Amino acid sequence: MENNIKEFKKIIKEIEKTNIDKIEYLEHSLIPSLGLNNENLNEQPHELSNYFGGGLGLKIWQYPNQFSKYLALLSQFKGSINSYLEIGCRNGGTFALTCEYLSPLKNAVAVDIIDESETVKEYRKQTEFVSYKKINSQSQEFLEFINQNFFDLIFIDGDHSYSGVKNDAEITRNKCNIQVFHDISSDVCPGVYSYWKEIKSSYKNLYNFYEFIDQYDSVKGNFLGIGVAVRKNWIKNN
Repeated sequence: MENNIKEFKKIIKEIEKTNIDKIEYLEHSLIPSLGLNNENLNEQPHELSNYFGGGLGLKIWQYPNQFSKYLALLSQFKGSINSYLEIGCRNGGTFALTCEYLSPLKNAVAVDIIDESETVKEYRKQTEFVSYKKINSQSQEFLEFINQNFFDLIFIDGDHSYSGVKNDAEITRNKCNIQVFHDISSDVCPGVYSYWKEIKSSYKNLYNFYEFIDQYDSVKGNFLGIGVAVRKNWIKNN
């Protein structure tokens, strides 16, 4: 994994000035080549099967046709996003790519209730601004951590129940400029869908909302989906 992370960093550095915000390149070349998730394959498009657990082994648990557009949106704020928190990093592919895409950052923290994955561990060793916390986002310890910190960007992908995502969203709402929700369009995550729909209505005066919910025809059902809430007053200042 050490050499894979080095190669990954090299690739991102080489594309930084040319293809960093080009959706077609991100979707069809970069993201698959880094390696896609190899779990819950019934939710994965067959045409990308060569990349499940392959590529550089990052095991990115994202649809390239969603994640590419999300990264392109973030590129509009590159330079203004200096800190990143990901709640529920799992294998760490999404975390590593987001960090490297926005690099250099001042601070990036990966959070999960499981032990640190090999990807996160190696990426942390090679990236000075990265740290990992094994912690439950619904714990008092995590609440104290949030209250002591502020992040420009927070990605919520932890407990996918309605109460779980609501907890993560509400305790971090005033601690970030961009709040991102994963699985807003997933048949197996109705709680996330319901909460996302709710905040779009309740906070429309506070945020600009973006959705990336493209699907693959080869997959039966709807899965994943990324919802982004960007503070309007923060946009005005950037």
